[in-house]
Amino acid sequence: MRIYMTAIILLLILGMAIASDLRWRTIPNWLTGPAILAGLGLHTVMNQWTGLVFSLEGAAVGLGLFAILYACGWMGAGDVKLFAAVGAFLGPAQTISAAIAIALVGGLLALVVLGFHQGWRKTGLWLWSYIQAMVLTRSVRGLTPVQGAAPKVPYAVAIGLGTIGSYWWYPLG
Repeated sequence: MRIYMTAIILLLILGMAIASDLRWRTIPNWLTGPAILAGLGLHTVMNQWTGLVFSLEGAAVGLGLFAILYACGWMGAGDVKLFAAVGAFLGPAQTISAAIAIALVGGLLALVVLGFHQGWRKTGLWLWSYIQAMVLTRSVRGLTPVQGAAPKVPYAVAIGLGTIGSYWWYPLG
């Protein structure tokens, strides 16, 4: 029963983050900060010291994985803090499997956003060129998908769907 409560709370947090990211292209601190504290608090109440350590490890894994992407300029700070909150709920092992699912969903989401931004034909031709370059030359230099400013990807959608996918892939309990 307690596991279902944490899952419901996490789904509510992810739903609010997705709505905010789609509408305003930002994930607010008033959501991510309390979400991290909620994950830490719930696991501490359920399993005392062991739960706190479990939740802290998950938050650290989530923060560490996405902070690398933020440092490269590929992701916003709100996405990093949201995934730290997800990690606080999931713990370290499931946070890693969620990151894999999020990366897969995020790649597909980026292609969809690119298709809407540049057109499906142009995106398909670029993707085909990219695949050919990787196979034939083992290099992807000079292949830029977007001329000018790159479209923004609402990554909270990928974080939400990937997290839900990780529950299916690696269920808690």
